[in-house]
Amino acid sequence: MEAVAREAAVSKPTLYSHFSNKDELFLAVCSRMADLISRAFSDALAAQHHSADEGVLSAILAKHRLTFTLVRTSPHADELFSHKAKFAGDLFERADDAMLGQLAEALTADSALRPSAQQLARALFFACGELAARSSSLAELESELGAFVTVHLAGARALARRHPLAHTPAGARYEHARKQADRA
Repeated sequence: MEAVAREAAVSKPTLYSHFSNKDELFLAVCSRMADLISRAFSDALAAQHHSADEGVLSAILAKHRLTFTLVRTSPHADELFSHKAKFAGDLFERADDAMLGQLAEALTADSALRPSAQQLARALFFACGELAARSSSLAELESELGAFVTVHLAGARALARRHPLAHTPAGARYEHARKQADRA
């Protein structure tokens, strides 16, 4: 708390008048970060784009750029992520759930992606998180995520054109029955 007070150029009593301990301060910072990331994601997704794919990519990049610049560049990144899980995991989980819902909804706007929108949203959202975590620079993060989202969406559309019903539960059963009949 002393280091935080010094960095913020306030006295310790002033800091303690707002936060009773460092855990409370950490939660407040995490809450602010979750709000910033969620807002950046939502704003990017809602912005006017040439295509739905650009909106999806823009939202995913907005989320991960902020995380990269606010946390991953810190010399204390590992400690921050371990504390995040311990003290604020549910806070970020709620934010992720909301963003995931928005992403799935955006994907339903594309008729080819609509049947698999939920599954596709989860794949994009969580896989991009893993790719972002492994990126060592902002340029690498943007390149990796851009390539992944572009290829994944194009692949999902190609599958939908090839097997229009295969991405629905009923369509999957139909596709399985059709393959069984072909073998017989």
